[in-house]
Amino acid sequence: MKKDQLASIPDAELRVLEELWQREDATIRDLRDALYPEGGSSKFATVQKLLSRLVEKELVERRHDGANWVFRSNVARDDLIGGELRRVADRLGGQSMTPLLTFLVEAGGLTAKEKAHLRGLLDKGSATKGRD
Repeated sequence: MKKDQLASIPDAELRVLEELWQREDATIRDLRDALYPEGGSSKFATVQKLLSRLVEKELVERRHDGANWVFRSNVARDDLIGGELRRVADRLGGQSMTPLLTFLVEAGGLTAKEKAHLRGLLDKGSATKGRD
């Protein structure tokens, strides 16, 4: 996956991706019903346009199944999250993750379990690269 594919994911497109991650495959109608329970042809067109944009970005693939198009995500949730965090770090942290991680730890929003998980990841990364 190219870096520019994850360049800009508006909230509405992200909602579609989240629904596809939960379902794996979905038709436009499935997504419309999940995202806009009140339905309607304008909401169908909205979902259709969002899917079209995601297909253009190569984040979603589509296949014809009978009378319907069926859509599936081409990007894993972790890849999307990683790309978004890297962009924030590049933009606000001078291409360093340290300010981002420092803020998360110091803001007090992490549970003890999350902190332990991060410590484990950092220790594992250091051991893999031969650093202390």
